[in-house]
Amino acid sequence: MASRSIPVVSREEFERLATRDPDLLHAHPWVVSGYIEHWPEYRQWQDLEHLRARFGHLGAFAKAPNFVTNRKASLVSVETTFAQYLDYIEAPGRVREIYDGCWMDGDYEQFAAQDLPLYCGTLRFAHHAEDPVFAALDPLVPAPLQPWNHALPYYYSLFNHLWLLVSLPGALTPLHTDNNGTIALIAQLRGRKRAILYSPEDLRHVHNPEVGYLDPLAPDDADFPSWRSALEWRADLEVGQVLFVGTNWAHHVQTLETSISVSFDFVDRTNIAAYAVSTAWAQVLGDRAKRKPELILAKMADALSSAQIEHLPPVEVGRRVMVHVLRASLADPNAADKAPIRRLYLAHLEQCLAPHDPIVA
Repeated sequence: MASRSIPVVSREEFERLATRDPDLLHAHPWVVSGYIEHWPEYRQWQDLEHLRARFGHLGAFAKAPNFVTNRKASLVSVETTFAQYLDYIEAPGRVREIYDGCWMDGDYEQFAAQDLPLYCGTLRFAHHAEDPVFAALDPLVPAPLQPWNHALPYYYSLFNHLWLLVSLPGALTPLHTDNNGTIALIAQLRGRKRAILYSPEDLRHVHNPEVGYLDPLAPDDADFPSWRSALEWRADLEVGQVLFVGTNWAHHVQTLETSISVSFDFVDRTNIAAYAVSTAWAQVLGDRAKRKPELILAKMADALSSAQIEHLPPVEVGRRVMVHVLRASLADPNAADKAPIRRLYLAHLEQCLAPHDPIVA
């Protein structure tokens, strides 16, 4: 398999390149340095005790590995508070004591057999675009990037898009592509991580619909006979560096040293179409509508009938609900600044629904 190092550029060089080519994040991954050091709370977020004081009360799950993307892989997990998880990070030898009675999937013996540390990748602390936590990490992206997350209804409630990731050496996020066509970044505040990426064009070599995704550290010729034809992009992410992962790029990340990272998913002009046509957010929104149809009918009976909510697939219900929400928001003078983004989002979304029954305006 051919391998290529992911280019590392300064904030200034990235701004020059991205101004010239707004789609560069989708052409290949980039590592950008020289901007997160200016975050208002950069130093504080490198400190486990600060993170414990701020987020320790929050509940989450810790897993080994972070999740599973191959049917032959197995997973163990515990229910935890973030403070409890940091106890584990600081004293991993006490894992049996710390998580006695907390195992959700598997048990301590299965965890020991996995030979992987637990990884808390489910901590959720940002629920809307105006959450104060964003001020601590400003700017999350370097110029000239301009995320549109703030203009996308329910963006932070349908999925988590901002993560604080604290992990031990060996912690693993297996190869996967992100939901919703988003662009992802991983900002390294402490320790090192190793990332391996494959382009959307090479997914056919590293993804088998019957099995899942390739393990780049132990490729299986039987399940992935053409894996050597893929081009592997690699980077060892150092403190102060930020890895950018374009839409539908598969990525595998392993912790090399005890690590603190911030990860963020965003949508901008270059991937709004991919986000609009994604089935992931629409499935979640449609499932919510089906669970509580009375709430939907009370607000948008002119757009969806009870029969449609009951019988249409969740993805289509979710898309129809979002079309109604977007159309209503365009009439709101208080949301005029978001209107151009929402019109574009709506146009892409309406194309998804064009072959189906029209939505009543």
